[in-house]
Amino acid sequence: MRRETKLMHYGRNTAGPGPANPPVVRASTILHNSVAAYRDTKRRRESDDSVLSYGRRGTTTAHVLAEAVRDLEGADASFLFPTGVAALAGAISAFAGAGDHLLIVDTVFPATRSFCESQLRRNGVEIDYIPWDTIDLSPWITAKTKAVMVESPASQTFEVMDLPALCRSATAKGITVIADNTYGSGWLYHPLELGCDVSVIAGTKYLSGHADVMMGVASARGEACAPLRALVHASGQTLAPDEAYACLRGMRTLGLRLERHHESGLLLADYFAKRPEVSEVLHPGLTGHPGHEIWRRDASGCNGLLSVRFRPGFALEAFLDRLQIFSIGSSWGGFESLAMPIAPDENRSFVKEESPDPMARFHIGLEHPQDLIEDLTASFAVLED
Repeated sequence: MRRETKLMHYGRNTAGPGPANPPVVRASTILHNSVAAYRDTKRRRESDDSVLSYGRRGTTTAHVLAEAVRDLEGADASFLFPTGVAALAGAISAFAGAGDHLLIVDTVFPATRSFCESQLRRNGVEIDYIPWDTIDLSPWITAKTKAVMVESPASQTFEVMDLPALCRSATAKGITVIADNTYGSGWLYHPLELGCDVSVIAGTKYLSGHADVMMGVASARGEACAPLRALVHASGQTLAPDEAYACLRGMRTLGLRLERHHESGLLLADYFAKRPEVSEVLHPGLTGHPGHEIWRRDASGCNGLLSVRFRPGFALEAFLDRLQIFSIGSSWGGFESLAMPIAPDENRSFVKEESPDPMARFHIGLEHPQDLIEDLTASFAVLED
Protein backbone atom coordinates (compact mmCIF):
# COMPACT_ATOMS: atom_id res chain seq x y z
CA MET A 1 0.00 0.00 0.00
CA ARG A 2 1.05 3.58 -0.59
CA ARG A 3 1.73 5.57 2.54
CA GLU A 4 -1.46 7.64 2.15
CA THR A 5 -3.44 4.40 2.35
CA LYS A 6 -1.35 3.03 5.21
CA LEU A 7 -2.29 6.06 7.32
CA MET A 8 -5.92 4.92 7.14
CA HIS A 9 -5.17 1.33 8.08
CA TYR A 10 -2.59 1.44 10.89
CA GLY A 11 -3.87 -0.72 13.74
CA ARG A 12 -6.85 -2.08 11.81
CA ASN A 13 -8.07 -5.46 13.01
CA THR A 14 -8.68 -7.52 9.88
CA ALA A 15 -9.61 -10.77 11.67
CA GLY A 16 -13.29 -9.87 12.03
CA PRO A 17 -15.75 -7.13 12.99
CA GLY A 18 -14.15 -4.32 14.96
CA PRO A 19 -13.71 -0.56 15.28
CA ALA A 20 -11.97 1.46 12.58
CA ASN A 21 -9.67 3.02 15.20
CA PRO A 22 -7.99 0.81 17.83
CA PRO A 23 -9.75 1.46 21.15
CA VAL A 24 -8.24 3.07 24.22
CA VAL A 25 -6.88 0.32 26.48
CA ARG A 26 -6.01 1.51 29.99
CA ALA A 27 -4.12 -0.89 32.20
CA SER A 28 -1.27 -1.20 34.64
CA THR A 29 -1.42 -4.86 35.69
CA ILE A 30 -1.63 -7.50 32.97
CA LEU A 31 -2.97 -10.84 34.19
CA HIS A 32 -1.65 -14.25 33.16
CA ASN A 33 -3.21 -17.72 33.43
CA SER A 34 -0.12 -19.39 34.82
CA VAL A 35 3.42 -18.81 36.04
CA ALA A 36 4.67 -20.39 32.83
CA ALA A 37 2.67 -17.92 30.74
CA TYR A 38 3.96 -15.02 32.85
CA ARG A 39 7.57 -16.13 32.35
CA ASP A 40 6.98 -16.62 28.63
CA THR A 41 5.63 -13.06 28.35
CA LYS A 42 8.70 -11.65 30.11
CA ARG A 43 10.93 -13.63 27.76
CA ARG A 44 9.16 -12.58 24.57
CA ARG A 45 8.96 -8.89 25.45
CA GLU A 46 12.76 -8.59 25.36
CA SER A 47 12.72 -9.08 21.58
CA ASP A 48 9.19 -7.93 20.76
CA ASP A 49 8.11 -4.46 21.88
CA SER A 50 4.46 -5.19 21.07
CA VAL A 51 4.08 -7.89 23.75
CA LEU A 52 1.51 -6.84 26.35
CA SER A 53 3.28 -7.36 29.66
CA TYR A 54 2.90 -4.37 32.00
CA GLY A 55 1.43 -0.88 31.71
CA ARG A 56 4.83 0.77 31.98
CA ARG A 57 5.73 -0.81 28.66
CA GLY A 58 2.52 0.41 27.05
CA THR A 59 -0.83 -1.11 26.28
CA THR A 60 -2.05 -2.22 22.87
CA THR A 61 -3.11 1.36 22.09
CA ALA A 62 0.45 2.63 22.45
CA HIS A 63 1.86 -0.40 20.66
CA VAL A 64 -0.24 0.35 17.58
CA LEU A 65 0.97 3.96 17.53
CA ALA A 66 4.62 2.91 17.93
CA GLU A 67 4.25 0.48 15.04
CA ALA A 68 2.66 3.18 12.88
CA VAL A 69 5.54 5.61 13.49
CA ARG A 70 8.09 2.83 13.00
CA ASP A 71 6.66 2.16 9.55
CA LEU A 72 6.38 5.87 8.75
CA GLU A 73 10.02 6.50 9.68
CA GLY A 74 11.38 3.35 8.04
CA ALA A 75 12.84 2.27 11.39
CA ASP A 76 13.48 -1.06 13.06
CA ALA A 77 11.90 0.10 16.33
CA SER A 78 10.06 3.14 17.73
CA PHE A 79 9.65 4.12 21.38
CA LEU A 80 7.06 6.50 22.82
CA PHE A 81 7.67 9.28 25.36
CA PRO A 82 5.31 11.67 27.17
CA THR A 83 6.71 14.79 25.43
CA GLY A 84 8.98 15.70 22.54
CA VAL A 85 11.68 16.99 24.87
CA ALA A 86 11.53 13.72 26.83
CA ALA A 87 12.12 11.81 23.59
CA LEU A 88 15.06 14.04 22.66
CA ALA A 89 16.56 13.77 26.15
CA GLY A 90 16.10 10.02 26.17
CA ALA A 91 17.61 9.50 22.75
CA ILE A 92 20.70 11.56 23.58
CA SER A 93 21.12 9.98 27.02
CA ALA A 94 21.03 6.51 25.49
CA PHE A 95 24.28 7.23 23.65
CA ALA A 96 26.14 9.84 25.72
CA GLY A 97 27.11 9.27 29.36
CA ALA A 98 29.73 10.37 31.85
CA GLY A 99 33.14 10.71 30.20
CA ASP A 100 31.71 10.74 26.66
CA HIS A 101 31.89 13.56 24.14
CA LEU A 102 28.76 14.84 22.40
CA LEU A 103 28.57 17.07 19.33
CA ILE A 104 25.49 19.25 18.76
CA VAL A 105 24.62 21.36 15.75
CA ASP A 106 24.60 24.99 16.88
CA THR A 107 21.13 25.68 15.46
CA VAL A 108 19.39 22.92 17.43
CA PHE A 109 16.04 23.38 19.23
CA PRO A 110 16.75 25.58 22.30
CA ALA A 111 15.14 23.10 24.71
CA THR A 112 17.50 20.38 23.46
CA ARG A 113 20.46 22.66 24.09
CA SER A 114 19.11 23.51 27.54
CA PHE A 115 18.80 19.84 28.52
CA CYS A 116 22.32 19.05 27.37
CA GLU A 117 23.80 22.03 29.21
CA SER A 118 21.82 21.72 32.45
CA GLN A 119 21.81 17.93 32.79
CA LEU A 120 24.37 16.16 30.62
CA ARG A 121 27.28 18.54 31.14
CA ARG A 122 26.93 18.50 34.92
CA ASN A 123 26.85 14.69 34.79
CA GLY A 124 30.19 14.46 33.04
CA VAL A 125 29.36 14.64 29.33
CA GLU A 126 31.69 16.87 27.30
CA ILE A 127 29.82 18.98 24.75
CA ASP A 128 30.91 20.91 21.69
CA TYR A 129 28.78 22.75 19.15
CA ILE A 130 29.33 22.53 15.40
CA PRO A 131 28.22 24.92 12.63
CA TRP A 132 25.04 24.00 10.77
CA ASP A 133 26.90 23.59 7.47
CA THR A 134 29.35 20.98 8.83
CA ILE A 135 29.77 17.94 6.61
CA ASP A 136 33.18 16.73 7.82
CA LEU A 137 33.27 15.97 11.54
CA SER A 138 37.00 15.26 11.65
CA PRO A 139 38.02 18.62 13.19
CA TRP A 140 35.55 18.11 16.03
CA ILE A 141 36.00 14.44 16.84
CA THR A 142 37.96 13.23 19.86
CA ALA A 143 38.63 9.74 21.16
CA LYS A 144 35.60 10.18 23.43
CA THR A 145 33.09 11.30 20.80
CA LYS A 146 30.07 9.00 20.87
CA ALA A 147 27.22 10.87 19.19
CA VAL A 148 26.19 13.93 17.22
CA MET A 149 22.80 15.64 17.58
CA VAL A 150 21.47 17.36 14.47
CA GLU A 151 18.34 19.13 13.31
CA SER A 152 17.42 20.03 9.74
CA PRO A 153 15.95 22.42 8.90
CA ALA A 154 17.31 24.36 11.85
CA SER A 155 15.04 25.43 14.66
CA GLN A 156 13.68 28.96 14.10
CA THR A 157 16.06 29.90 11.26
CA PHE A 158 15.63 26.86 8.96
CA GLU A 159 19.19 26.32 7.72
CA VAL A 160 19.33 23.02 5.80
CA MET A 161 22.09 20.53 6.56
CA ASP A 162 23.64 18.20 4.01
CA LEU A 163 22.64 15.27 6.19
CA PRO A 164 23.87 12.43 3.93
CA ALA A 165 27.35 13.93 3.81
CA LEU A 166 27.50 14.47 7.57
CA CYS A 167 26.23 10.94 8.22
CA ARG A 168 28.93 9.46 6.00
CA SER A 169 31.55 11.30 8.02
CA ALA A 170 30.03 10.13 11.32
CA THR A 171 29.54 6.52 10.25
CA ALA A 172 33.17 6.27 9.14
CA LYS A 173 34.19 7.09 12.71
CA GLY A 174 31.57 4.91 14.42
CA ILE A 175 29.62 7.90 15.77
CA THR A 176 25.86 7.69 16.31
CA VAL A 177 23.81 10.36 14.54
CA ILE A 178 20.58 11.50 16.24
CA ALA A 179 18.23 13.77 14.28
CA ASP A 180 15.35 15.93 15.46
CA ASN A 181 12.82 15.21 12.70
CA THR A 182 9.89 17.18 14.11
CA TYR A 183 9.84 19.50 11.08
CA GLY A 184 9.47 16.59 8.67
CA SER A 185 7.48 14.38 11.10
CA GLY A 186 8.17 11.20 9.17
CA TRP A 187 6.23 12.46 6.15
CA LEU A 188 8.32 15.17 4.52
CA TYR A 189 11.77 13.98 5.55
CA HIS A 190 13.37 10.63 6.41
CA PRO A 191 16.65 11.03 8.34
CA LEU A 192 17.10 7.26 8.77
CA GLU A 193 17.11 6.81 5.00
CA LEU A 194 19.69 9.60 4.75
CA GLY A 195 22.08 7.82 7.11
CA CYS A 196 21.03 8.78 10.66
CA ASP A 197 20.78 6.15 13.38
CA VAL A 198 17.98 7.72 15.45
CA SER A 199 15.14 10.01 14.42
CA VAL A 200 13.09 11.88 17.03
CA ILE A 201 9.69 13.49 16.48
CA ALA A 202 7.71 15.68 18.84
CA GLY A 203 4.33 14.15 18.08
CA THR A 204 2.82 17.10 19.92
CA LYS A 205 3.19 18.89 16.61
CA TYR A 206 2.17 17.48 13.22
CA LEU A 207 1.63 13.83 14.13
CA SER A 208 -1.30 14.66 16.40
CA GLY A 209 -2.11 17.89 14.55
CA HIS A 210 -4.86 19.16 16.84
CA ALA A 211 -3.01 21.12 19.55
CA ASP A 212 -4.26 18.83 22.31
CA VAL A 213 -1.65 16.07 22.70
CA MET A 214 1.77 15.94 24.39
CA MET A 215 3.87 13.15 22.93
CA GLY A 216 7.32 12.26 21.61
CA VAL A 217 8.75 9.28 19.76
CA ALA A 218 12.29 8.10 19.04
CA SER A 219 12.86 5.67 16.18
CA ALA A 220 16.07 3.75 15.53
CA ARG A 221 17.62 1.39 13.08
CA GLY A 222 20.16 -1.39 13.43
CA GLU A 223 22.44 -1.47 16.42
CA ALA A 224 21.05 1.84 17.73
CA CYS A 225 17.83 0.07 18.79
CA ALA A 226 19.35 -1.77 21.75
CA PRO A 227 20.73 1.24 23.70
CA LEU A 228 17.52 3.18 23.09
CA ARG A 229 15.36 0.25 24.19
CA ALA A 230 17.45 -0.20 27.34
CA LEU A 231 17.09 3.50 28.22
CA VAL A 232 13.32 3.43 27.72
CA HIS A 233 12.80 0.35 29.87
CA ALA A 234 15.21 1.40 32.62
CA SER A 235 13.76 4.91 32.94
CA GLY A 236 10.10 3.84 32.65
CA GLN A 237 9.30 6.03 29.67
CA THR A 238 5.84 5.43 28.23
CA LEU A 239 2.82 7.20 26.77
CA ALA A 240 -0.67 7.24 28.26
CA PRO A 241 -3.19 5.28 26.14
CA ASP A 242 -5.51 8.28 25.74
CA GLU A 243 -2.65 10.31 24.27
CA ALA A 244 -1.66 7.42 22.02
CA TYR A 245 -5.23 7.10 20.75
CA ALA A 246 -5.53 10.83 20.04
CA CYS A 247 -2.18 10.92 18.25
CA LEU A 248 -2.99 7.96 16.03
CA ARG A 249 -6.37 9.48 15.20
CA GLY A 250 -4.64 12.72 14.22
CA MET A 251 -2.16 10.86 12.03
CA ARG A 252 -4.97 9.70 9.74
CA THR A 253 -4.97 13.17 8.13
CA LEU A 254 -1.21 13.84 8.35
CA GLY A 255 -0.64 13.81 4.59
CA LEU A 256 -3.64 16.00 3.77
CA ARG A 257 -2.84 18.51 6.51
CA LEU A 258 0.79 18.87 5.47
CA GLU A 259 -0.25 19.48 1.87
CA ARG A 260 -2.32 22.44 3.04
CA HIS A 261 0.38 23.68 5.44
CA HIS A 262 2.92 23.48 2.59
CA GLU A 263 0.77 25.40 0.11
CA SER A 264 -0.35 28.09 2.55
CA GLY A 265 3.13 28.43 4.02
CA LEU A 266 4.61 29.23 0.61
CA LEU A 267 1.82 31.71 -0.14
CA LEU A 268 2.45 33.54 3.13
CA ALA A 269 6.22 33.42 2.64
CA ASP A 270 5.77 35.11 -0.74
CA TYR A 271 3.44 37.67 0.84
CA PHE A 272 5.97 38.59 3.53
CA ALA A 273 8.81 38.77 0.99
CA LYS A 274 6.95 41.54 -0.87
CA ARG A 275 6.29 43.68 2.20
CA PRO A 276 8.49 46.79 2.57
CA GLU A 277 8.72 46.20 6.35
CA VAL A 278 10.47 42.84 5.80
CA SER A 279 14.17 42.37 5.17
CA GLU A 280 14.29 38.55 4.98
CA VAL A 281 11.97 35.53 4.94
CA LEU A 282 13.41 32.24 6.19
CA HIS A 283 11.70 29.28 4.51
CA PRO A 284 13.48 26.30 2.84
CA GLY A 285 10.83 26.15 0.11
CA LEU A 286 11.80 29.53 -1.33
CA THR A 287 14.10 29.30 -4.33
CA GLY A 288 16.33 32.00 -2.85
CA HIS A 289 16.89 30.07 0.37
CA PRO A 290 20.58 28.96 0.60
CA GLY A 291 19.57 25.36 1.40
CA HIS A 292 16.70 25.12 -1.07
CA GLU A 293 18.42 22.75 -3.50
CA ILE A 294 19.52 20.33 -0.76
CA TRP A 295 16.04 20.37 0.75
CA ARG A 296 14.47 19.72 -2.64
CA ARG A 297 16.88 16.81 -3.11
CA ASP A 298 16.29 15.20 0.29
CA ALA A 299 12.70 16.12 1.24
CA SER A 300 9.26 15.94 -0.33
CA GLY A 301 7.92 19.30 0.81
CA CYS A 302 7.68 21.88 3.57
CA ASN A 303 5.41 22.42 6.54
CA GLY A 304 3.71 25.61 7.77
CA LEU A 305 6.67 27.18 9.56
CA LEU A 306 8.56 30.29 8.51
CA SER A 307 10.47 33.07 10.21
CA VAL A 308 10.54 36.73 9.23
CA ARG A 309 13.28 39.26 9.85
CA PHE A 310 11.84 42.77 9.92
CA ARG A 311 13.68 45.99 9.23
CA PRO A 312 15.31 47.83 12.14
CA GLY A 313 12.87 49.80 14.25
CA PHE A 314 9.81 47.78 13.24
CA ALA A 315 7.28 47.68 16.11
CA LEU A 316 7.06 43.89 16.20
CA GLU A 317 5.19 43.43 19.47
CA ALA A 318 2.53 45.97 18.53
CA PHE A 319 2.17 44.26 15.15
CA LEU A 320 1.72 40.81 16.71
CA ASP A 321 -0.67 42.07 19.37
CA ARG A 322 -3.05 43.46 16.72
CA LEU A 323 -3.40 40.20 14.83
CA GLN A 324 -6.85 38.67 15.11
CA ILE A 325 -6.55 35.24 13.48
CA PHE A 326 -2.95 34.53 14.41
CA SER A 327 -2.63 33.74 18.11
CA ILE A 328 0.49 34.16 20.24
CA GLY A 329 1.85 30.73 21.15
CA SER A 330 5.12 28.84 21.39
CA SER A 331 4.05 25.54 19.84
CA TRP A 332 3.24 24.71 16.22
CA GLY A 333 2.03 21.84 14.06
CA GLY A 334 -1.64 22.12 14.98
CA PHE A 335 -4.54 23.37 12.89
CA GLU A 336 -4.20 26.93 14.19
CA SER A 337 -2.01 29.79 12.97
CA LEU A 338 0.48 31.13 15.50
CA ALA A 339 3.04 33.89 15.83
CA MET A 340 5.74 34.64 18.37
CA PRO A 341 8.79 36.91 18.64
CA ILE A 342 12.13 35.09 18.51
CA ALA A 343 15.77 35.96 19.16
CA PRO A 344 17.68 32.93 17.82
CA ASP A 345 21.12 34.50 18.20
CA GLU A 346 20.74 34.30 21.98
CA ASN A 347 21.11 30.50 21.78
CA ARG A 348 23.90 30.26 19.23
CA SER A 349 27.67 29.92 19.55
CA PHE A 350 28.62 30.67 15.94
CA VAL A 351 27.24 34.20 15.68
CA LYS A 352 29.58 36.88 14.38
CA GLU A 353 27.46 39.63 15.86
CA GLU A 354 23.93 39.66 17.18
CA SER A 355 21.42 41.20 14.79
CA PRO A 356 19.27 44.00 16.21
CA ASP A 357 16.55 43.34 13.65
CA PRO A 358 13.27 42.15 15.19
CA MET A 359 12.26 38.62 14.21
CA ALA A 360 9.11 36.52 14.48
CA ARG A 361 8.26 32.91 13.75
CA PHE A 362 4.89 32.13 12.18
CA HIS A 363 3.06 28.85 11.93
CA ILE A 364 0.66 28.91 9.02
CA GLY A 365 -2.34 26.84 10.01
CA LEU A 366 -5.30 25.43 8.13
CA GLU A 367 -7.36 28.61 7.92
CA HIS A 368 -8.01 30.02 4.46
CA PRO A 369 -4.71 31.68 3.46
CA GLN A 370 -6.45 34.80 2.16
CA ASP A 371 -7.95 35.38 5.62
CA LEU A 372 -4.47 35.13 7.09
CA ILE A 373 -3.10 37.60 4.55
CA GLU A 374 -5.91 40.03 5.30
CA ASP A 375 -5.21 39.70 9.04
CA LEU A 376 -1.54 40.55 8.51
CA THR A 377 -2.33 43.37 6.10
CA ALA A 378 -4.72 44.96 8.58
CA SER A 379 -2.09 44.89 11.31
CA PHE A 380 0.54 46.39 8.99
CA ALA A 381 -1.95 49.12 8.04
CA VAL A 382 -2.49 50.18 11.66
CA LEU A 383 1.25 50.67 12.09
CA GLU A 384 1.43 52.69 8.89
CA ASP A 385 -1.20 55.08 10.24
